[in-house]
Amino acid sequence: MKLPRFVQPPVTPTRSDIRIVVLTSILGFFEGHALAQAANTLPFVRRSLDITAADMSQLLGIVRLGAVVAVLLSLLGDRRGRRRVLLGAFVAMLVANAATAIAPDVATFTILQTVVRMTGSAVGALALVMLAESLTPALRAYGISIFGGAVSFGAGTALVLIPISDLGPESWRFLYGASALGLAFYPFVALRLRESPLFVAPSEPTALWSPLLDTQKRPFWIVAVLSFLSATFSAPAATFAMERLVGDVGLRTPVAVGVLLAGGTLGGLGFLVGGRSSDLWGRRPVLFGALLLAGVGGVGMFRLTEPAALAAAAAISGFGAFATVPSLGALRSELFPTRMRATAVMWLNVAGVLGAVTGLAAGSYLIGRFGLSTTITALAACMLIAAGLVLAVPETRGRILEPG
Repeated sequence: MKLPRFVQPPVTPTRSDIRIVVLTSILGFFEGHALAQAANTLPFVRRSLDITAADMSQLLGIVRLGAVVAVLLSLLGDRRGRRRVLLGAFVAMLVANAATAIAPDVATFTILQTVVRMTGSAVGALALVMLAESLTPALRAYGISIFGGAVSFGAGTALVLIPISDLGPESWRFLYGASALGLAFYPFVALRLRESPLFVAPSEPTALWSPLLDTQKRPFWIVAVLSFLSATFSAPAATFAMERLVGDVGLRTPVAVGVLLAGGTLGGLGFLVGGRSSDLWGRRPVLFGALLLAGVGGVGMFRLTEPAALAAAAAISGFGAFATVPSLGALRSELFPTRMRATAVMWLNVAGVLGAVTGLAAGSYLIGRFGLSTTITALAACMLIAAGLVLAVPETRGRILEPG
């Protein structure tokens, strides 16, 4: 079956292109599935391990910080090669998530999920680098969009399986144990995944702080602030979307889920459209438009009241958010030299994590004073600023990445 023209790859992919996209997408699916579990099973884990809501919030905050430690794994990827570290992080992520199924107490749960966050973040960053360095430049963003879709599909699969947790007080453990199924795919991927064609073992080890201190006119800090600001808005908007639909608007839970699924399904086209457009027109114009769409749609979710209008707002927000993935993902990889690319990409991911934590903290404080809708609308200013910062970043479409 032939894809519609607006979601077709901009050029015909080679066999090598198809191989790297398929292999990294397998890893991405299980990454998305593993990283979604902690939030999805939150109420069930709380009851099972007797954790208060306040303590669970602090616990998830600690778990999120695992992404900061993932910088060390990306540093190894710059020093010893992408493939070895990527596969090692993938196995560690699956084992830690599966082991969570038998976590006897809060401390064990927290430690294991912090490892999952650390290794899962490294899988995402290193897979992104592998794609950028292996794909034909003319379809780099398009390939990244398929990987992003696989991650999203994995997270969606985890969400669909949540009803299993209702079968009994300890049924949530089966959802974590299911991660072990990913180990069956390891031999298939490991036998076919090749080292990045651009990686060369450095004569001098890359320093952890190199991307932060680099002075060769590479706008690390601009992209870092952009990532921070976009996450400051998107994290609380996504976290409180269901509460808005059920608590504020008064929709029944099945209707609210239907609104989000309908909007998310239509918005999912943003992955392929965003990737194709980014490869044809450039990273900057697509990223600029995607950030604005995500902001406008997100505000609509917290201002509108009719189900159809809410579904349309969810579609607009999802389309923008998903289109951001390939354009920003390609931009992040293309801005930095090969010798520090993995470390730089992970530092930028950390900026996003810190932005999400800041947004949730600010949201928790402001919602009590001004209400949910007003708070999210105010935070949308972060998306406007982030879109403006895109104009200060150089265009990188089609850039030839050099070995290093």
